[in-house]
Amino acid sequence: MAEVYEAEVYSFGGQPVKCSLTYRQAVERIRDGGAAAILLDMLEPDGLDAWWAGDAFPDVVRHRNFPTAAVSGIAIGGVQRLEGANLVLGLIDYFSYAARVNERLRESEFVKLCRRELGAESVRIGAWGELPLASRREFVKNHDGPYSVPPHCDAVHFGRDKANWPFKAGFSEGDFQISSVLTVGEAENDAGIVFWDLKPGTRPELDALMAEVSGPGGGARLRDARSVTVRARAGQMTVLDTRLLHAVEQCASPRRTIGAFLIWHDGCWRMFH
Repeated sequence: MAEVYEAEVYSFGGQPVKCSLTYRQAVERIRDGGAAAILLDMLEPDGLDAWWAGDAFPDVVRHRNFPTAAVSGIAIGGVQRLEGANLVLGLIDYFSYAARVNERLRESEFVKLCRRELGAESVRIGAWGELPLASRREFVKNHDGPYSVPPHCDAVHFGRDKANWPFKAGFSEGDFQISSVLTVGEAENDAGIVFWDLKPGTRPELDALMAEVSGPGGGARLRDARSVTVRARAGQMTVLDTRLLHAVEQCASPRRTIGAFLIWHDGCWRMFH
């Protein structure tokens, strides 16, 4: 029988609603557009160090695109921004990385949880290709902007080099993407995630929106949009609609999480990062 967790459901234009949900029910509610994000009281803070430490995850290194974020291994977002010959080399590196680490990642408590409660499998392409399963992430103070990670959104098919990017629209059946993020260590100012009711449908739309909100007067576009802020405590799982524009609030001290993206493909949930 699936474990049931105390939950808070966050939507635009209303207060958080408390209820009880299984992990799968929370993921399905986000999939169906029933919320922007859901917090699940999943684990006690004591013992979370064991989820972060150990040999399953590679070392945390600076994110390729967000200098105030760090990630274990290679994240898909940086690869999606590459074009031409650089994309070919980036994909070789990305798939080679996954082949090297995924067996170790399957032994991590986070991946075992996703497999046990969601039946999640890896994203595969071709006979042998597999995407990395999950990553550790650390966010620090940004001295050059208002967010530790600026406004952005994520979609598996948002490759900038559309002709050569291997994942096309529709690969995620239902055209949604979810992120599942376990908070391991909170920032001392309780920094969380801000969501705006803005959902770019294509990579060019996302690039244009990111340029607009980061440019002069871009704050007005964000102020005019509905928004909601979700602040997770250590031990809480945030299940969120990662297609929505979102940002990590300014972190006064390091904020640590473990997470993965989730899509539905070929009859089951698939996880990757």
